[in-house]
Amino acid sequence: MMRCSLCSSVSHIRTSRYITEQTKESYYQCTRLECSCAFKTNESVSKIIKREHLKK
Repeated sequence: MMRCSLCSSVSHIRTSRYITEQTKESYYQCTRLECSCAFKTNESVSKIIKREHLKK
């Protein structure tokens, strides 16, 4: 969930896709009918804080 950059109301993801394994592109739409702003975001991993060792 992200807030609308125009009116600060809640916005919901309408669609998304992975650009890389660590980057996701999402399209949002504001839930406030009077606004209905649509916008795109890019979300990515900036740092791994803890890594568990997986058994193979």
